[in-house]
Amino acid sequence: MQVSPSHSQRQLVSGKVGWGWRQATLPISANFFFAGLLILIVAIAQLVRIGDSTFLAIASLALLVGFAIGIYVAKSVVNVCQQNSDYLFSRSQLIGITAYWLILIAGLSSASENLIKGFVAIWWIVPAAIFIGISSSLTFRSGKSKKIDKKQILESVNADVLNVVTYSDQTVLVSPSSLGQQPRQFNSLVLIVLGFFFWSMIDLSPNLRAIAAIGLTTTGLTGFFTWQAQLRAPEKVLQLRFSGLWGIAAEYAINVKPFSCLSVIKLQEAGGELSWMQLSGNNSDITIPLAMTILPSTIKEATAQKAPDQNDELGQAIREEFRLAKQETERDSLGMATVLLPQGAGILAGTAFIILGVVLLFIFPLPTSLSAESVIAWLGVCLVSPAIARFFLQLVAPNSLQSDRPSYSKNHLQSWEIGTAILLISAFLPTQPTAKTTPLIMFMQSLPILTLICGWLSISIGACILAFVRRTPLWNTNY
Repeated sequence: MQVSPSHSQRQLVSGKVGWGWRQATLPISANFFFAGLLILIVAIAQLVRIGDSTFLAIASLALLVGFAIGIYVAKSVVNVCQQNSDYLFSRSQLIGITAYWLILIAGLSSASENLIKGFVAIWWIVPAAIFIGISSSLTFRSGKSKKIDKKQILESVNADVLNVVTYSDQTVLVSPSSLGQQPRQFNSLVLIVLGFFFWSMIDLSPNLRAIAAIGLTTTGLTGFFTWQAQLRAPEKVLQLRFSGLWGIAAEYAINVKPFSCLSVIKLQEAGGELSWMQLSGNNSDITIPLAMTILPSTIKEATAQKAPDQNDELGQAIREEFRLAKQETERDSLGMATVLLPQGAGILAGTAFIILGVVLLFIFPLPTSLSAESVIAWLGVCLVSPAIARFFLQLVAPNSLQSDRPSYSKNHLQSWEIGTAILLISAFLPTQPTAKTTPLIMFMQSLPILTLICGWLSISIGACILAFVRRTPLWNTNY
């Protein structure tokens, strides 16, 4: 993230690429440990209830294998924190995850319910051990590093809320520090795993289980991102980059030439607590995404005593690099209509989708036990919902900028295409056509899984819309 491949030869002039990476590994280690411990306790309790010594022996071996994998994977976690980059799964990791997922689907085809419970419990032992292995390795590395006083850490956070790095080709990169965004990124990855864990292992009613599973999953899916502003002064281009999984990622290349100033606009009715940053020109305005201008609450608390204007570091970097004037104004809701209306419409649409999904999952029947089709449906929903959410956001907020992220080659399928195929497969798996099967009987057989898909998809789309509202620039023409 900090150094793109096309600029690998450029030299670092000023700034620290991965400031705070050692401190960032501490909450990451804690998140992995408690998640792994929770999964491990529930899985072992399931195996103990079954009481089969063979399952316990296999679980012991799975625990050792997963722990070793976790220690190996911890190196990539440290590297991501040092580079303050987005986490990219390697080819070997993707192959391993895919194979492991297919093993689960194959295991769920067993006719014995007791065998399925034992198999799924052992299946979860491996990710639990991986989490604990990562946590142990990160803790060991932190123990070997130089100890830093807590007061010293807080002072450093105050000074380095954003990471500003300058390179020899006159490119300036602005992003949250490693301490500011890496714990959130890896915690979101844990939440995605916990979402599926709740669906497959926690003994609750199907309705509550389905809602808890998709709630954790979508929170993790939309939170697994990093952002970066690349300021290319010679070209007069401001490039905003958001990383993420399965259609969450986006890039926006903004030509700064038509703009003369960078304005901070505060809403009068909110007493100045709500503010937006805009590139302003004679003919148009572009509103910078809220995700880049509103700091997380934890950083706000740390910086409240030292920096009254918590957003000015990004604004100052943009103004200095592109020689833009500074302007601060207050407007009422009517003057901010071009921003409030599209953002409000997006929030309303996202909320409506979430409410609809919750209602569906409460009213209609759902699968009562874990099955291969529900496992496939969970993955399909994660793959397809970001693309649908972008489509609906463009409908309700047409002045949202379209992502400049390059599309996949025609020889490669996009995430939403794979997700659509997966959802179709999961929807028709429960049907068992015979000579006496009618369309009504087939529909009734598929109704629980269809309800689950629709409910999960609706909630996931709503959560993605709410996330995109905070990460999408708005364009407005001045007449």
